[in-house]
Amino acid sequence: MVLKGILLKELIKNGYSKEDNAKMWSIANTSFWFINPEMSQAFLKLNRVPRYKATIIDTETKLLKENIGNFLKSAENPPFNLIDANCIDGSRANAIIKSLPQTIKFRYCPVSFNGYFTKLAIENIKKENFPNLVECAPRLSQDYERLGEIGVALRNSKYQKNVFLLLGSLLSSFEINDYLFKLSQTMLPSDILIIGNGIRTGERFEHLETYQHPIFNEWLIHLMRILGFKDSEVEVNARFANNRLEGYYTIKINKKIAFEGKNIEIKRGDKILVAFQYKLYEQELKNSCKMYFDSAELVKDHQNEYALVMCKK
Repeated sequence: MVLKGILLKELIKNGYSKEDNAKMWSIANTSFWFINPEMSQAFLKLNRVPRYKATIIDTETKLLKENIGNFLKSAENPPFNLIDANCIDGSRANAIIKSLPQTIKFRYCPVSFNGYFTKLAIENIKKENFPNLVECAPRLSQDYERLGEIGVALRNSKYQKNVFLLLGSLLSSFEINDYLFKLSQTMLPSDILIIGNGIRTGERFEHLETYQHPIFNEWLIHLMRILGFKDSEVEVNARFANNRLEGYYTIKINKKIAFEGKNIEIKRGDKILVAFQYKLYEQELKNSCKMYFDSAELVKDHQNEYALVMCKK
């Protein structure tokens, strides 16, 4: 019931828009993508889909291994907080740590909605017995837009610097300029932000069929189940709209959901938005970063599909 209440509060907060005599509701908060262990496990399964693994996971890992060590040398002293937003299983942080000189000391700070991923990430990082890992400080967050506040709370006399990891195309699920502005305002000189994000070279919106793979429903359907819908009562779909990719469920029945003494009426034909992603060109990504940081260095893969941007205050 607690998780259902969180989703319903988001539904009410966002309200709805009208589309063809139906309502479009929204619970498209990125943090909800890992709202319980079952949904987290389904996302790990998505990470093993060959196309997704090759274009996102493997490419990002390769770029991190090739570029991150030299870039983070500037963070060598004193020890810093390595803040791993949407930490998943810790594999991306693992690749970074293995590329660091052992003289660079840090505290690993995985961030996720619930303890499933933070515990998994710490477990996997500790297995490596990294000599430069001082300690771990996991953080739970229901809103990745508050990442900067987590950084402020983690900073102390021992860990004066923050290195933020915003990997796995997480940034593309936010209004990029608003997100980077808010995060940069909480950062101090010498703080670092590492962004991993997909980039476009051709048409901005194409290959919609990629996002209609059944694995996406296996992952996102958990949100609808928490709201109280049966699998047969909803239908998943994806579209390009509002200048972004949108994943949503169309409701196939009329349903009243009781919440805090009121009934929320969701009717047949209504839609519930569960995820969205902006498709960015390389120059758009780079220009946005340069607006809010003194330095923004972009490197990309040979296929021009994925980029790392290393930003400094």
